[in-house]
Amino acid sequence: MSAETPNRPIGGLTPRAGTHDLSRLQARNRPEPKVETDQEPTAAGSAAAVKPSRMPAKKSATVVVVSTARMTTYLSAITRDRARATYRATSHIEGDKSWSDFVERAILAEVERRELAHHAGERYEGDSSSLPVGRPLS
Repeated sequence: MSAETPNRPIGGLTPRAGTHDLSRLQARNRPEPKVETDQEPTAAGSAAAVKPSRMPAKKSATVVVVSTARMTTYLSAITRDRARATYRATSHIEGDKSWSDFVERAILAEVERRELAHHAGERYEGDSSSLPVGRPLS
């Protein structure tokens, strides 16, 4: 009733060599980006003695990113929606690269305002220790 079906191999393009190694895509395997510094190297020329600057020499809200860190925070839905609408309407005018860039610039503006008002314009020493959780006891 039916003829025997021939046994045909499935054909296609051969895989490219080296595509199975995805380690180059992992952040830890990428080279470190060049970072501008605001200090001259020491006499020994040690790069470890140079502290990277998160702020450019000119006074602006542009941030030189040394590394990024994830942060979770809560704010009212009204404030969030207002901020998102502002970002959408003005990001192309203000040069925001992303929502994160917009949020970082907004936080940096408030940090600079408080440093000027309460610390004679000097930077507060940063640390990565945990902040207190929950509501203040007041």
